[in-house]
Amino acid sequence: MSQQIIKIKETVFTEAGEYYATLMQDIEQSASHIDFETYIFDLDPLGRKVAEHLARASRRGVAVRLLLDGAGSSESSGALARLLSNAGVQVRIYHPLPWNVRHWELAVPRLPWLTRLQRLLSSIHSRNHRKICMIDHRLVWVGSFNVSQLHLSAAQGGMDWRDTALRLEGLDMEHLLYAFNSAWDNDRSLVPRQIFSPMTFRLNHRHRRKLRLDLLKRMAQTRTRIWITNAYFVPIASVLRYLKKAARRGVDVRILLPGNSDIFFMTWASAVFYQALLKAGVRIYEYTGGVLHAKIMILDDWITVGSSNLDYLSFFRNLEAEIVVSLTQTKKTIEDQFLNDLTHAEELTIDDCPQRPWWRKLFGHLLLYVKRWL
Repeated sequence: MSQQIIKIKETVFTEAGEYYATLMQDIEQSASHIDFETYIFDLDPLGRKVAEHLARASRRGVAVRLLLDGAGSSESSGALARLLSNAGVQVRIYHPLPWNVRHWELAVPRLPWLTRLQRLLSSIHSRNHRKICMIDHRLVWVGSFNVSQLHLSAAQGGMDWRDTALRLEGLDMEHLLYAFNSAWDNDRSLVPRQIFSPMTFRLNHRHRRKLRLDLLKRMAQTRTRIWITNAYFVPIASVLRYLKKAARRGVDVRILLPGNSDIFFMTWASAVFYQALLKAGVRIYEYTGGVLHAKIMILDDWITVGSSNLDYLSFFRNLEAEIVVSLTQTKKTIEDQFLNDLTHAEELTIDDCPQRPWWRKLFGHLLLYVKRWL
């Protein structure tokens, strides 16, 4: 009996208009299931279009689940839930903010109100930062795009956010489904302990320490390059140390960061690390072509795209999702995009560090005292 060979397909998206148009087309063509989780889902013109596509899919019999983060989508989640539930879409909110009492009914588990309040207070800094859309258990979108008009170009009414996502077909979705169901039911026991697969999907609901050590090991073993694109760079000590070690042994270490961030003070905190990195031989670039929000790592031939930042929250608190790129052509596309992004960036030198305003340096250092909550 011959075995069916499933061909993996990977498509890179860096332009927001094309990303959302293709995503909505996939939603329109869905046949059985849509499992969608995102940090931010704004009810702006773009968000309403995506919501309408989800509603139409549900009305024609597709089982649609939408998981929103209680902080990232705090302003829109209630209205969005009311809008979509009328069409049969199941909507839940992951860790609602404790003072949004009306959102509690959309969260699980259903506990006595005092117990629930205690849990919500203790998890206020643990967010679902993943951006995943699984369709019919056969294709998946993974990346850094939220559902927000902000990601679109200025000509399309947005703010020129620079993001990257992958559309994938032909992969085993079991790990993703376990992770989604675990967040959906807010129950980590739903993820079997034996599942640890950093080879394709890097999901940190469990095995955070293993994933962190795996990344550090890969950094230590790099021979040619470490190219990083990241939106919120407040690295933990071990990552900072391994980046400097790599540069000192001759690895081409380049880090592309926002020149202007959507969170204005993040660049102040990131700049605290510049001088030590530059002295070690790391090359640092600040993107000037818009708001850099992508999260990409290129370590020799190993490349990831996803939602993880190089900060404490991504390593220790937030739910994140990354895909390890497998196809040679996809890797080439991402490498070329990184080099193209550098043409829209300013490279910093050690002489640039003293020129930053003293008050920004001061606030940057003060922010490090609360880096576990940034």
